[in-house]
Amino acid sequence: MAVTSIELHLESTKPVYFSGQRVKGALVLHIGVPVIIAGVEVRFRGAARAKWSESVQSGSHRTDIEHEKEEIYFDDRFCLWGKVNEQSRWEGREVLQRGRHMFPFQYKVPEGVPCSFEGPDAHVRYSVQGIIIRYNGECISTQRTINVLREFDPRREPGDSSANSTPHPLEDHSERSVHTVCCRPGRVSCSISLPKRAYVPGETLRAGLVIHNLSIRKSGAVSLQLKQIISYGGVHTRTLLLKDYKVCDSLRPGQYRTWKEYPLRVPSLCPSRLHMCKVLDVRYCVAVEASFADTVLYAAVPVIIATVPDRELEYSKWSFRASEPPLMTVDSVTDCYIYGCTRTESEEEEVKPKYKYFEDIRDPRRDRDVVIKLRQSPGVKRRKEKDKAKTDSSKSRVRLKSDEIIAESRA
Repeated sequence: MAVTSIELHLESTKPVYFSGQRVKGALVLHIGVPVIIAGVEVRFRGAARAKWSESVQSGSHRTDIEHEKEEIYFDDRFCLWGKVNEQSRWEGREVLQRGRHMFPFQYKVPEGVPCSFEGPDAHVRYSVQGIIIRYNGECISTQRTINVLREFDPRREPGDSSANSTPHPLEDHSERSVHTVCCRPGRVSCSISLPKRAYVPGETLRAGLVIHNLSIRKSGAVSLQLKQIISYGGVHTRTLLLKDYKVCDSLRPGQYRTWKEYPLRVPSLCPSRLHMCKVLDVRYCVAVEASFADTVLYAAVPVIIATVPDRELEYSKWSFRASEPPLMTVDSVTDCYIYGCTRTESEEEEVKPKYKYFEDIRDPRRDRDVVIKLRQSPGVKRRKEKDKAKTDSSKSRVRLKSDEIIAESRA
C-alpha cells in the first residue's frame, strides 16, 4: 500500500480538555511509494445522540416505536494540505512523496459545550479525525475520541446557592403495613438523611439510616445505593445502579437499627446537568432499600455531583479517572433489574470518559469534632485529677493558716 500508516498525535498525554481550551497535535503519515491525492484534512466533531423505544397499546395491539435524537455542537473541517475552493470542494492533485509527513494543527473547543458522557444507547462524544482525501477509492482516515469537561459549581448556579448549606438535612421516609394471616398487621419503615446536597468525586458521603421492623417476620437485606438517572429527550428515563453497599443482612422481628454516618465514597462520575444539551440530562440520587416480607421499602434523596469541592474541604491532589461501569440497569417502566449495561452492536468502540477525581479529600470540621470527643482521654483525665489534688491541698493549707490566725486572735 502507498500509505503504510496514518496516526493522530495529541500534544497532551491525557486527552482531557475543558471547554475553551485548545487541542494541539499533528497528523503523521508514512508513505511507502509516491501517491496522488486531493489533500489532507482534519475534522473536529462534537455531538450528543440518544436512542430509546416506547410501547403504545391500542386495544389488543401493542406497537414498539423506536426514537432517535441527535444534537450537533460543532463539526469543523480544516485543510492541512492541498487546495479547497470557495465552495469547500477539493481542486487540483497533490503528490505525497515517500517518507514521513507531519501536519500540525490546533483547535479551540467552543465555550459552553456539555461534558463528555457515555450511557446505554446514549452519549455526548467529541472526536478528532484525520483524513486523506483520495480521487480513486475510499478515503483513508484515523480517529481519536477526546474528553471535554466543564467545571460545575452548584453555588454559582441560579437557585443553587444553598446546595452545600441546607438549613435542614435532606430526608426521605418510607413506611408500610405488613399483614399476616392470624396476627394483626405490623409496621415496617426505613428512612435516609444527608447533611448536604452537593458532593465531588472522591468525597465520602455519610448517610444517616434508620430501619424499624415491627413485624413478626425476619427482614431481608438492607443496602445503600448510589443511582444515576438518565433522561432521554425529556420523555424517557433510565436508571443505572452505580454503587450498592450491603448495610446489614437482616433485622429480627421488633428490631430497630440506626446508622448515623454510613460512608459511601463517590466514584468518578459525570457532573450533574449536561448544560446546553437538549438530548440528555443526568441526575443522581442516594437511596436505601430494605427487603421485608412481601414488600420492599425504598427511600431516596437527590444529590448533585459537582467538580468544585466545598470551601471547608481540604485536598492534596486531584487527577482524571475513568468512569466505572454501572452494576446494573434498572428499568424505570417494569422495575426489573437487567444486569450489565446494554450496548448496541453498532457502537464502534467502548469509550470510558475520564472525570475530575479528588484522590485525598478530608473535612477539617470532622477532625475538630474528633478532638472535642477526645478531651476525656486518660492523659487529660490524669492531668485534671492532679490539678484538682493541688487545688484541694492549697485550699487545706489556707484553711489551716486561717484557723491558726483565729486561735491566736482569741488568745
